[in-house]
Order: sequence, then structure tokens, then C-alpha cells
Amino acid sequence: MKKLIILISICFIFFSETIEPKQTSQDFVKNEILIKPVNIKLVNKKKSAIITRAFIKKYSLFIESISPYMETDTFIIKTRNNCNNEEMVANLKNDINIKNASLNYIASIGEDVIQKKPDDPGFQFQYGLNNTGTLFDPDNTDTAKSGSDIKALSGWFWAIGDPEVIIAIVDTGVALDHEDLKEKIIAGYNFVSDTNNTYDDHGHGTMVASIAAAQSNNGIGMTGVAWNSLIMPVKVMDSDGNGSYLQIAAGIRYAADNGAKIINLSLGGINPSFILEDACKYAYDKGAVIVVASGNISSAVYYPAAYDDYCIAVGASDYNDEIAGFSNFGQSIDVVAPGVKVYGAVYLPTEPEKLSAYGWDSGTSFSAPFVSGAAAVLISYKPFLSPIMVMKLIKITADDVNIDTYPGIDEYMGYGRLNLSRLLSPFELTE
Repeated sequence: MKKLIILISICFIFFSETIEPKQTSQDFVKNEILIKPVNIKLVNKKKSAIITRAFIKKYSLFIESISPYMETDTFIIKTRNNCNNEEMVANLKNDINIKNASLNYIASIGEDVIQKKPDDPGFQFQYGLNNTGTLFDPDNTDTAKSGSDIKALSGWFWAIGDPEVIIAIVDTGVALDHEDLKEKIIAGYNFVSDTNNTYDDHGHGTMVASIAAAQSNNGIGMTGVAWNSLIMPVKVMDSDGNGSYLQIAAGIRYAADNGAKIINLSLGGINPSFILEDACKYAYDKGAVIVVASGNISSAVYYPAAYDDYCIAVGASDYNDEIAGFSNFGQSIDVVAPGVKVYGAVYLPTEPEKLSAYGWDSGTSFSAPFVSGAAAVLISYKPFLSPIMVMKLIKITADDVNIDTYPGIDEYMGYGRLNLSRLLSPFELTE
């Protein structure tokens, strides 16, 4: 059973360029300062009265009254309207009779937040990030079940990713000058032609990369899960979408050796092999989180997704939070993420001049980068986490959306559908 203990805190991290906290008219109680005197117990009413008279006399120009608050060994000072409360606190902290002083700050619950949406025009079509139940594909009549998404808006309240957290897209390459990717690409390698040319000659890798980490909140295109993370294209699949296990293993090792914190593998095969398993172990041991698509033939989980010790296996959910009919299943499935009619950057090698195209596609290939982006955001927020901790957190914070038919961990959705908000929110693990 998944257990979370939510920790209530008055300390929040805000990202002003994306999320604005809801503010009251002031962030502390007006005309109120709290003080803790030195060596005075409030239970002694006589001494409390002495303090009251002494303080009113000393600060008569700024203080109207002072009274003890017995429950917290504190005095409440009521200040006059002409008092600069911040300066008064600083003065009181320098008073030899005062141990500490503070404004009476105001806190708020986590839900009381204004969530600013990114300004990318394609965001409205990305139900996987924010599903409002409205029409998301204007060319069809597809609507969706409200809330069937990864809870990206509330997740981005906590973090949006960091350029130092690199996502390796081990795939067909990436269209390096696509309008929503060109600012995010770093050097990679091509293991198909043994060159530095990692340009996509298929289109698959470009869409995968965009879902994970398209340039976001830039007024064009779409929104990636990890707004600021960089993309390392590692080409291991050819123009037909095929690649040998040897090439894939080399790509995994290259990504790990060159600083990738996340390795996305939207690929796989039906046969196990030591070459893939050894490569995954190598990258895992070097500190990389390996995210792998489970496969699309409604059968057993493909390799390397099935290597449970080193990889997180991702299946596909749809826009109604149901398992996609094509999604591979089995005991190795860890989580699912949206994989039916997912919106992303489109690149067609036959039309190389079109570098601002977007569209929809389906498959666990496009579920995996949701999880890769989420892992990148988590690591940017909590860089001390090890791969095993990241994998565990992604699993236990998922939403058990098929609880009515398959309660708990099951072979179709694993722990459930990815939830970015729960993944990033402060909590404590229990057994």
C-alpha cells in the first residue's frame, strides 16, 4: 500500500517566472510583532507586568500595548500605525533584554496557489499536462476526462527543471533546428553512422524530445515537462526506426559517460540480452535514471524496460485515465503516462524545411518522455537523490487510477499514472 505523510510547512520555494503565490493584503499580521524576552517566564504574571510597563515606556512612540501569549512563551506587541514594523523588529533584536523578535507572518495551505499556465499556444492541446475535459484535437471530436493528466501545473509550482540536468534521447536523433528544440540541444553522437551528426532522419526522436523538454513558456509551439533541462541526442536507430542492441548499448553508455542524468529509451525488443542489461547497469551505477517504453503490442514488456533493477518501465494511459489497448503489460510495468494522441513536435525528413510543425501520435514511446521529464524536474529540485530513490518516488507517488478494477500495484498500470505534483511536493516515505 502506498503511504504518504504530507508535511505542512510555512517555507515555500517560488519560481516567479512561472508560478505566482497567492498573496493576502499583507504577508504578516498588521501592527503585530512577537518577542521572546531573555530569562523571563510568562507564567510569572508579576514579571510580565514589569516587562509590559518597561517596554511601553522605552518604545512609547511606536508601541500601543504589549501582552503575554502564555501558550508560546511570547509577548505580542501592538504597534502604532506610524511604526515601520520591519525596522522595529531589527531594533528589538539588538535589545539586550530580547532573545528574539519577529513579525507575525501569515502562512497559507498549498492548494491556495494561483497557477500560471505557460504561454505556448500548443499547451491547450496537451491534455497529458493539463486535462480540462474539453476538446483537445480540433480535427476530431475527441474530448477527455477532466483530471486525466500528470498534474503538471501544480507540479511546476515546485520546480520546472534545470539546464544542468541533461536528458539523453537515445533514439533516431533530433531535428536540431526545430523552432521549439534548437535552444535546448547539446552535443551527442550517432552510433548508426559513427559520426557526430545526430540529426533525425525519421521523426520519432524529435517528438520524444519535445514531450520531455521542449523550450517552454516562449510563446511558440508547445510545453515540455522539464522546461529548462537540456537535450542530448544520441542516435542509435536508423531512418527506418531500427537499431541493433550493440548500437543501443553503446548509446546508453555514451549518455552516462557524458553527463546525462536521465536516459530516455523509447525503443525495445522482445529478446533479453546481456549487452543491453550490462549497459543499463553501467549507466545506473554512474547515477543515471533510465526510463524505458514498455512496448506497443499488448504483450509482455519489452527489453530493456523489463530490467527491473536498473530501469523504470512505462506503459501508456489515455485521455480518460484508462490503460491504452496497445500498451505492453506484466509484472515489470512500473507506471503509466499519457500515450494516446499525445501532442508534440513533428519533423518529416521528406519535408526538411518544415521546422515549426506539431501534431499528435500514440504509443508508449510518447509516454516514456513524460516520465523522463518528470525525473529531470525532480532531480533539479532535489539533486541529492540517487537513481533508486528517484525511481521509487516516481512509483509511489503515482495515482492508482484503475483502483476500482485492479486495486494496488497491478500488471497493467503498475503503481498508477504519473503525478508530477505529488512527486515534487514535500512528503516523507514510510514502510
